[in-house]
Amino acid sequence: MTCERYLLQAKSNENAARDIETVYPDWTVTMCFYAALHWVEYYACKKGDDIPSQCPAPSPHDSRRGYVRQIAKKLDNRRLEKLYQDLESASRKARYLESVKYSSAIDYFQGHKLEDV
Repeated sequence: MTCERYLLQAKSNENAARDIETVYPDWTVTMCFYAALHWVEYYACKKGDDIPSQCPAPSPHDSRRGYVRQIAKKLDNRRLEKLYQDLESASRKARYLESVKYSSAIDYFQGHKLEDV
């Protein structure tokens, strides 16, 4: 398989997120996280890195987080790791109402900017 599959999926998720941004902000956040996930996979593929062997962990998400941590450290850009973690956390709030004190994720995300999440 080629790296292009990750690129296509990342762009598809970004486009879908833009299409529903005002109507379904909770799903927009989730799609943005999955776009970021595929951008990480695309980067790793282009570099010839195998994420699980680079960062063995209990789950693919844990491995990917570890890989993003390595990239951030290598690039001396800790903000990259923080932004990925924040987006993943916001996605969990959207999907599972994790740490959300609202009746629904859509209510929560309609009242917050991503920076506030």
